Amino acid sequence: MRFLDLFSLTTRTALITSLAILLATLAGIALIPASPAVLSGDGLWTGVGQVILVAALLLATFFGALALRTIHHQLVPLQQLRQLMQARHPEIPDTGDVVADLSLAFDILRQEQDRTLRHHETSQQRLRLIADNIPALVAYVDTGCKVVFANRMYEAAYGVAPGQVEGMAAADLLGADVFAQSEPFMRDVLSGKAATFERLVTHTGTLRWERVSYMPETAADGSIAGFIALAEDITELKRAQHTFARSEMRLRMITDNMPALIAYIDADQHYRFCNAYYETILNLPPAQVLGLTVREVTGDTGYAAIAADIDRVLRGERVSFEQHSGQPGGRYFLHDYLPDVDAGGAVIGFYSMVLDITERKQAELHRRASETLLRNVTDSLPALVSYIDNDERYRFNNLPHEQWFGRPLAQITGQRVADLLTPDEYARHKQYYDQAREGKVARFEFEARQDGSPRYYQAAYLPQFDDQQQLSGVCGMINDITTLKLVENQLRVLARHDTLTGLPNRNQFDEKLAEAMARSRRSGHAMALMFLDIDHFKSINDTLGHHSGDEVLCEFARRLLHAVRQTDTVSRLAGDEFVIILEGLQLPEESSKVAAKIISAMSTDFDILGVPRRISTSIGIAVGKINDNDGSVLLRRADEALYAAKAAGRNTFRSAP
Repeated sequence: MRFLDLFSLTTRTALITSLAILLATLAGIALIPASPAVLSGDGLWTGVGQVILVAALLLATFFGALALRTIHHQLVPLQQLRQLMQARHPEIPDTGDVVADLSLAFDILRQEQDRTLRHHETSQQRLRLIADNIPALVAYVDTGCKVVFANRMYEAAYGVAPGQVEGMAAADLLGADVFAQSEPFMRDVLSGKAATFERLVTHTGTLRWERVSYMPETAADGSIAGFIALAEDITELKRAQHTFARSEMRLRMITDNMPALIAYIDADQHYRFCNAYYETILNLPPAQVLGLTVREVTGDTGYAAIAADIDRVLRGERVSFEQHSGQPGGRYFLHDYLPDVDAGGAVIGFYSMVLDITERKQAELHRRASETLLRNVTDSLPALVSYIDNDERYRFNNLPHEQWFGRPLAQITGQRVADLLTPDEYARHKQYYDQAREGKVARFEFEARQDGSPRYYQAAYLPQFDDQQQLSGVCGMINDITTLKLVENQLRVLARHDTLTGLPNRNQFDEKLAEAMARSRRSGHAMALMFLDIDHFKSINDTLGHHSGDEVLCEFARRLLHAVRQTDTVSRLAGDEFVIILEGLQLPEESSKVAAKIISAMSTDFDILGVPRRISTSIGIAVGKINDNDGSVLLRRADEALYAAKAAGRNTFRSAP
């Protein structure tokens, strides 16, 4: 029956018909001699029977031949299939039985399929073993932002139990904050663009920075099937990039003479800078404060009072608040926290300025006890102090209001706030005044022009209650913080610029170099780094004095700026060491022309305190390579080339190989 199943219905019908006719004919031959009718009738029946038998034999022969011909044609492709299978698998014997040979071939193919499946499973296990031992976070995400695969390090970093990450939405795995930082780059990679970026992870217990790379996977039809995510922990690198070690001396000269607690605190809440006023207020020398955490300096109770505000500033928010020491007769302080944000928009620490406002605060709290005393105190304060009742009328104004509104106090007190302020000013203050009427302290900052110059102010509205604890009005206070703003700007400049020459310092140079190398890789244009110093600079300081040395450094910096393009970056690292970043070079040899131009620019004598002085420079050049990723390597190559220029006799340049 298996043999017949190989043929079509027509072939089987012809073969069966032929066999049936043949069997019927043989039966007829067997019956004819035994029949009496055959022996009678003058042999008539015998003649007819012979004709019938001949016809039956012919029909059987015809259908048999037809069936055999059809069988032959249908066995040809089966024989060809057997030959093909034997060519690919010589171990299959040729027994002459096509069906048996093909059945054996199919069994061999099924065994190969089983071996292939087991090999695939083994490969998957090896892939998991490799991925789990890579010192980075590795994952594969499909086009629906579902995690298809993640290694064990990814699971551990985001607190997911082993085996639970597959099928999770990327938003659920990363958390809302990290996903919000990553989502724009996910859109880019799903459009076919590889993406690299940095993100801040704050919800896993410790603050962590990650550098993330997304690489799209393209299907055979050109569509995006998903993407590979690779994340590296770069927290320590971020800390190292933003140290204040090189500018701390100049920063201290300014801040030590300010009557305020000034500090810089990193993202891990360790003090990296504090001024001398800490010893005055906290009786802690700055050297003992550096490296300590905020909690260690303030104590558990003090830290608990400011922990929420520190969290806010580390999320990028400008924070200003008042704090009491908590002890009877203790002091009041105004805290102003300013986040330090790098070029990528990430918070790497914050500046802290704490002012002692005890006297001002005490004057506010004792206002109702003595109106006369309040007037004497508030009129002498460098701030606008007022009391506004529930009808929004001024009931008290201190003397500085006269200069603010340009009219005497008699024309201010008793007037409605809306009648004295412009519509825009009233709308700006009204929202905070309403907050105070709800029992909340409202603080905000604004800018206004006084005598044609912009001034910056900090305003506060505090709810006031009567003896029955009913809201009786709002106390307003506006401080001129222009000086504070200028100090903040100066601190920001000091952190990123060399105070002597005004050039970018090492912190800003590191950022500029990383950006320049990234642009060079994207554009394909060459870039170069030049390392320079002043020949025999020590002898200038020794013979002419440090003041003359400073004059040489400033003039040297000016000539460097005139010798390069505006798109190039000139920085001072330290002492007489300068670096120049050349971008957008059409040919690497252009850097040599720039070096020759700089040497020529220094050939004219320097006028140092009225005395001409010959100054020369030695230059080391390192041209960036296409696979350069580490700026420190490029800087080291330029430094080595500088030593080669000095060995060649100075006042020349050399290029690194």
